[in-house]
Amino acid sequence: MYDNGDEYQPDSGEEVRGVARGRASDAARMRVAVVVLLGVSACTGLVFPLVWGPTSNARGLAAIVGDSFGLAAGAVALSVVAWGAGRLWSRSAREKLPEPPVRYGPVPGLGPAQTEFVVRKWIGDSAPTATLLHLAEQSVVRLTLVDDGLWQIEGIGTPQRWRRIDAISRVLADHLGIRSPGGVFVADGSPISGCAVREGMRAMSDECRSWAARDDLLVPSVRTWIGRAMACLCTVLAALGFLGVLGPTILGVPFVAFVIGALGVFAAGTGLRHTPTGRHVWAGAAGFERVLSGRSTTIGSAAVRECFLAAVPYAFAFGVADRWSAQYRRVTGRAAPHPDWYPSTALYDDEAGLQWAAKPHN
Repeated sequence: MYDNGDEYQPDSGEEVRGVARGRASDAARMRVAVVVLLGVSACTGLVFPLVWGPTSNARGLAAIVGDSFGLAAGAVALSVVAWGAGRLWSRSAREKLPEPPVRYGPVPGLGPAQTEFVVRKWIGDSAPTATLLHLAEQSVVRLTLVDDGLWQIEGIGTPQRWRRIDAISRVLADHLGIRSPGGVFVADGSPISGCAVREGMRAMSDECRSWAARDDLLVPSVRTWIGRAMACLCTVLAALGFLGVLGPTILGVPFVAFVIGALGVFAAGTGLRHTPTGRHVWAGAAGFERVLSGRSTTIGSAAVRECFLAAVPYAFAFGVADRWSAQYRRVTGRAAPHPDWYPSTALYDDEAGLQWAAKPHN
């Protein structure tokens, strides 16, 4: 049904795809911990210099820069070099990938979460909603709007239908109890339902990593993990330096300079690299994302109503559902069609509908 001839089109001139809009929570917590530790250590070492250490009798400016001008100048110069080294290491952690060829439909066999994961190497908070929409489009669950903000998701698929669903989507269905006929999950935006969705999302993320490793799509990046180890080691050395354990507190500055420059190694997805097989799958998934996000001048066979609606869950996975509907309107001159499987007019509104009711909570 889709025309996926991998047609290449030059960039449309719109903003190119940059760094993913969110950060994985584990990486974010790591960076916050680094900043807090360094901040506390710096304040302690500079306000109360040299509580202990080889020069613990020093006071005032000597406690910070020492008695030698050469030591201070050398520490400053070394800090500049360390920051530059950290920046270079941080940049090398980002995988360089070319602009993908245009693709007008999803990669066969990949659900929304898998498609997002192979492009970004992580899944965001929109993945559960996108997956539920995909399951509804595939007629294995029924979405019912019971009341304003109260949704009922009921399993209606037979075992034969479920076998045609991707493994990641089945993981979410299992966690929400909707894989068997008659199974019901109620999404109302409350912390209880949100926590259940969050648990399902974590299971999806774990299964995505297992799937990518099992199918030889992504492998760990040794360079990135070495950079993370070095940044952690420098964090400890910076703390010791600011506390005066190594001497004048200025000795902690080169270490903290490297950590600041290398913070990019903790960004989401930098710990993985695509294999040759993974790059092939990535090209199809990223080419589809290029069309969904409006960075292609045409939408090809996706202008057909059925193809457009089948792509809607994938647009939600990438957070570009509004752009996808606008792209359809621009190309065809008609309003975006509304699916029969979604019982609300707020499909493309991020602040309402199922995307609000099924939002994950920590």
